[in-house]
Amino acid sequence: MKALVIIVLAVVIFGSGGYGVYWMIIKPNQALKEEKAQPPGPPPPDPTVPEFDKCVALRKSGKLVPARAAFYTFIEQYPESSKSGEAKDMLGEINTQIYLTPYPAPDKEIYVVKKGDVIDRVARQTKTTSELIARANGLKANNARGIILQINQKLSIPRLDLSLVISRKHEKVMVLDKGKFFKWYPILKWPPQLEKKPPTPGRPAPPVLKQVGKVTDRMAWVNNARVTYADPTYLQATHWIQINIPHCTLHPILDEKAENRPPGGGIVLSPRALEELGALLNKGDVVTLE
Repeated sequence: MKALVIIVLAVVIFGSGGYGVYWMIIKPNQALKEEKAQPPGPPPPDPTVPEFDKCVALRKSGKLVPARAAFYTFIEQYPESSKSGEAKDMLGEINTQIYLTPYPAPDKEIYVVKKGDVIDRVARQTKTTSELIARANGLKANNARGIILQINQKLSIPRLDLSLVISRKHEKVMVLDKGKFFKWYPILKWPPQLEKKPPTPGRPAPPVLKQVGKVTDRMAWVNNARVTYADPTYLQATHWIQINIPHCTLHPILDEKAENRPPGGGIVLSPRALEELGALLNKGDVVTLE
């Protein structure tokens, strides 16, 4: 009888201990494994989205200058927002809508044409480009005579102070105005000399060396011959932005066998990007490769 009691007590004691171990250790571990096996849930809502939507609404309303100001405020206040990249995309489009068209803006100055003025002379005096003046005023070439200005004609001159950043981190060419974001363009292809190399196992990735140079030329090609903005074929031209940092000339040619390729290779952008940059940038503008 005593043996039976002892056996019952042992079963009760060890059974309750095992039950406790199950609920205190085994069960929580199983729950943790099941939780890890579940697909990740939706991310928490981004609290900056309502502010982004306000900027988008301003843009849709056609109020480009207030929309530009709103987007600048957004990217400065919320650099980590999930909408930061979209905000920069839209801000860049707004900036080119304002400065590459006759759209009125308070930071465009008025130049009154004087006797003897031609568009190239006005560009030199205002430290901008002839293409930018032409596009900002809706001017078109008059056949072989180019763009003809009239005395007392009022020209709208965008006041920009542009620089360029070729960013390996973002895989983009970024245009800055007075140090602030203006627009960026995706890099479609790097030259082999600037491509990111895979890290060596056990060794840290080599640091990216920053290089500073400048725009040395803006070129437009038609049938392997250079043309100017006043040429009737200019709209069909292939554009280059020549930069004095090795292998950093910007060009839109993807075909490795094409004749119009920079010697030593270069960075490939879209034709639209090069066409806009050809109008915006000027010789001497600072370029940073980082």
